[in-house]
Amino acid sequence: MKFRSEVVDVQESPMIQIAALAGTLPDVIQLCYGESDTPTPEFICRAAYEASLAGHTGYTHTSGTLEFREAIARKFFELQGIECRPSQVVGTIGASAAIFVAARTCVGPGDNAIVIAPTYAIFATNVAMSGGEPRLVPLVRDGRRFRLDIDRVRAAIDGNTRMLIVNSPSNPTGWVISASDQEELVELARRHDLLILSDEVYERLSFDQPVAPSIARFDKKLEHVLVINSLSKTYNMTGWRLGWAIGNERLINLMTKAAEFITSNAPAPTQQAAIVALRDGDAYVAQIREEYKQRRDLVMRELSSIPGISLPVPDGAFYAFPQIEGLKDSTTLARRLVSEARVAMTPGLAFGPSGEGYIRLCFAASEKTLAPALQRFKEFMLKKE
Repeated sequence: MKFRSEVVDVQESPMIQIAALAGTLPDVIQLCYGESDTPTPEFICRAAYEASLAGHTGYTHTSGTLEFREAIARKFFELQGIECRPSQVVGTIGASAAIFVAARTCVGPGDNAIVIAPTYAIFATNVAMSGGEPRLVPLVRDGRRFRLDIDRVRAAIDGNTRMLIVNSPSNPTGWVISASDQEELVELARRHDLLILSDEVYERLSFDQPVAPSIARFDKKLEHVLVINSLSKTYNMTGWRLGWAIGNERLINLMTKAAEFITSNAPAPTQQAAIVALRDGDAYVAQIREEYKQRRDLVMRELSSIPGISLPVPDGAFYAFPQIEGLKDSTTLARRLVSEARVAMTPGLAFGPSGEGYIRLCFAASEKTLAPALQRFKEFMLKKE
């Protein structure tokens, strides 16, 4: 039996490998996955329960109910000041499905897509699975932060470039793109007639401002920008699998047609819960952002006390991405951390070649989980020295 090389050649993420290893051992503290150990807020769970009892248990339109898409459009305007119609919104099975459908819609054999790295492997993998070539353009380490090198981005674009993918606030670096860089990327997209896929799932987990401004403010007609978002990170709803894309009607219609034959619609009760979360969840979001900021500060204090570790400041999201002096094999280090220190972190290599030499830890975990994990990591690193 023959299989498509685009799928055969996909490599399992080192993050999954580390998580699987952690599952075979006792007393491992999990900081590997990008999620909190705090459950979804009760008011959201209750909304889904009540929606189910009220009969919201069947199919909806592929793009989601009108009420759900209106809620997304309304929140987008409230947070970003950008108007869009419900017809410019498609609901998906998490942000992951939105990214996959966008790649399948825009990229094919002979095409390429620019991916700002280090970043979650879903972007490059989905481009490759669509038959295209992912071109990773690494961020530049500039003192205590990362920055985008526009010249590198410009040099990577050619006549076959169909998409430019950027995630800000960033997983794994915590980098937040500047307004000037956003504007320059949009100008490049216009000049080369390509699409910017902007993953903004961490927009409300920005530590210098209540919401990280969307790149769409420089393309308010969404002619060259597709914004991806979800409920997973902001509302502790990773398992609920609901995301969405906002773009121009032509692109959203094409993505909706594709989604019909890939996933059909997002779960109906979850759509109803999303409406309530977006309407009533601002106080919760403000609270959790402050908690994550305090945990970030704790992580920075603890890691800064370990010799040989350099930690770029995470200005958003909920990850620390420390660089470890002399580290050449982050996967082996992550395996040793699980087996010897009983703490699971993600190898930097999982986020592309430019992530090697780093390791990622998620500080969305509660302090009762985070504090002992940091102590174990610190003891391991000091002993290793």
